[in-house]
Amino acid sequence: MTADGTVSRILRATAVALLLVAAAPPHAAQAQSAADARAMVQNLADRALKILADKSISKAAREASFAKLFTQNFHSRSIGVFVLGRHWRRATPAQRKAYLKVFERLIVKTYTVRLSQYAGEKFQVRAASGPNGGAYSVDSVVIQPGRASIPLRWSIRRAKAGLRIVDVVIENLSMAQTQRDEFAAILRQRGSIDGLIEALQEKMRVLDGG
Repeated sequence: MTADGTVSRILRATAVALLLVAAAPPHAAQAQSAADARAMVQNLADRALKILADKSISKAAREASFAKLFTQNFHSRSIGVFVLGRHWRRATPAQRKAYLKVFERLIVKTYTVRLSQYAGEKFQVRAASGPNGGAYSVDSVVIQPGRASIPLRWSIRRAKAGLRIVDVVIENLSMAQTQRDEFAAILRQRGSIDGLIEALQEKMRVLDGG
């Protein structure tokens, strides 16, 4: 599978996860914080379902709603810094600001496109645990009609504003690490952080249909 194919598969499975969450009862031995992490994913899915079910809103309004969900539930800065890797330290304040802006817009746009392709998969939570190394894990599975189920794990950390998603692992592939590898390849090709930013802006224009 190509890098683009892997990213697409991860993002699609994660988008499905945002849609349908059938939460299992918490185990008696779980810490309350693990239950909170599970409840966070449940709430996120409920809100995403409501947005998707509303056929009266425009594409722009739907995208704005998903953008709000993303900023409220994902730690975009933490993910963006990790994905850029060692190049973050070399970036100027202006480059960091421009990169994080286009990174968040690209991720939101990509999720919105994936969500529009929802085809009836079901999502079930299997377990919630933590903290382990400061992170809570919500183990789940995407059930695909006529195809093998896809195991998926949410990694959630506490931030100043509350719980935030920092990674999604599907079939032992980290979304954040996969994006980091993809961006590293773009950096090698373009030769600079400015080149990466331009490449991400180009992707945005393609997703916007322009």
